[in-house]
Amino acid sequence: MNLYEHEAKSIFAQFGITIPPGVRITKPEDLRKIHFGFPLTLKCQVLSGGRGKAGGIKFAPNLKEGEEIARTLLDMTIGGSRTESILVEPKVSIARELYLSVTLDRTRGCPIFIGSAEGGVEIESSGKVVTVPIPYPFQPYVARDLAQRLGLTGSLAVKVAALACKLYKAFETLDLDLAEINPLVVTTGEDVLALDGKIIVNDDALGRQEQFKGWQSKHLGDLTERESRSRLMGLNLVELPGDIGILCNGAGLTMATMDMVKKFGGNPATFLDVGGGSDQEKTMFALEIVAENPQVKVILLNILGGITACDDVAEALVGFMKKNPEAKLVVRLRGNNQEVAEEMLSQSGLKLIPDLQTAVGEAIAKSKVPTCAAR
Repeated sequence: MNLYEHEAKSIFAQFGITIPPGVRITKPEDLRKIHFGFPLTLKCQVLSGGRGKAGGIKFAPNLKEGEEIARTLLDMTIGGSRTESILVEPKVSIARELYLSVTLDRTRGCPIFIGSAEGGVEIESSGKVVTVPIPYPFQPYVARDLAQRLGLTGSLAVKVAALACKLYKAFETLDLDLAEINPLVVTTGEDVLALDGKIIVNDDALGRQEQFKGWQSKHLGDLTERESRSRLMGLNLVELPGDIGILCNGAGLTMATMDMVKKFGGNPATFLDVGGGSDQEKTMFALEIVAENPQVKVILLNILGGITACDDVAEALVGFMKKNPEAKLVVRLRGNNQEVAEEMLSQSGLKLIPDLQTAVGEAIAKSKVPTCAAR
């Protein structure tokens, strides 16, 4: 779950990281209630990246121009994400910009600090960064090592190392995938503060993080309506421009099925991963959400039953076909209780296809049949 900048900064403050004073507004006239003094920084609150390049950050020298800028920013959509609000902060006098983040390095199998003695756009992917693995349990010397490798000395090194410790504490405590400060600025008064922030919370940890309870629904604005409903149901749906709805359990299996469909000339309309423990209710929901897409001509279901029992899936399929008798389904089920599932499907007129290549070929063939001819 991606957080808005103002939410990320509130978490930074919760862990003792200094942030600029700020106020969110949703109407241009709200600026009249803010008494920071001009110039002000106005920043679109969007979930997508590339905000600075897209013109989503502006400086207001006075109230009149500020209201005009706010009106423009509130109408902006950046990277498919509509502006939720504007964060208003005093313009900061910057002496130096740094970059600092904590994320998970899957190759090393541990969290890492990523730092740079420069801030800026896309600095995290440039050749100007240093990375420092973070052992468990965390020890403060790791943050001091990072500051030293960035070339920092004296009181600045001490301040940045202390802030890095706090950033890691937030990362660990809240089950984050990413905690990023870009830029981390040194002011002309030698204060170190997070001028911007990005946080991604691990979706699988939301159930145990009470702080984020109820947050997910308002962070799905960049998804389609069906994608949003699926996410809230615990399903991973991505809608595509094709006509074959693909429904599998496991992201790897879903991707492999999509690749095979493309290889044999088909066009996927959905990537839908129902997860490893999908039950009858989830499977029924998944089938119905895919069938709602008017572009879908046929649904290809490819389930490997491990934690998921094939007979539970079969029961959902039978129920779905009773409600949607004209739907075109191609079913591949292998694994736990496969024989029971096959018997259930045969009694309802559905055929279970054990071979994936055969199932893919049949789904593609059904997608080529004109709708009027199929009726």
